Amino acid sequence: MRFRFQSQTGPAVPTPDQALQHIHTRLASQQALWAEQLARDPAAFAQLEPQVHLAFGQLADQLVASLLAHAAGRPALNEAAKKK
Repeated sequence: MRFRFQSQTGPAVPTPDQALQHIHTRLASQQALWAEQLARDPAAFAQLEPQVHLAFGQLADQLVASLLAHAAGRPALNEAAKKK
């Protein structure tokens, strides 16, 4: 079974390891931008904090989707689904 983000034609849900690598890469680049923004304008913190929370929430959602897609391919989940 294939799992995709957003729609049947959306990007494929990656494996958990791939999702974690993506999260690491994205956070590393985003952290640099956030730090640069604060260095230029420390008063921007009030606007930046919700952006950081939103970014982490979105990345957490991607990891959860990856974990669920991975679990869905496991025999134990398939057996449990058949019992219902």
